[in-house]
Amino acid sequence: MQTKQTWLLTAGNKIHCRRCQATSKRTRLQCGAPALSGKNVCRFHGGRSTGPRTEAGKARIAATKTVHGQSTRQARRELSKELVHLAILEQTGRLVGLITGPLSRGRRPGYRKE
Repeated sequence: MQTKQTWLLTAGNKIHCRRCQATSKRTRLQCGAPALSGKNVCRFHGGRSTGPRTEAGKARIAATKTVHGQSTRQARRELSKELVHLAILEQTGRLVGLITGPLSRGRRPGYRKE
């Protein structure tokens, strides 16, 4: 893993400034823009944000669910086990001759080891 660069030379190596510390999710590379004065990130990555200032705004942010996704790791693990069970049932039904036609879509059991 590469370390992040802290400083950046701009304007033909005439201006020495801090480099944005944000990392791209897609490329895993560090942002190449200069950070805003007194901040660690550029204007594109939230350097201009001041956050909520009023008490109502702070309460609204505190009450908001900021976690993405609807399920926990335990719920995903249980769903994965149920899908493995269904795939085994489908495979058994095909061997016996109860199920005909194309295979159902999705991953097969044993695709991902936990």
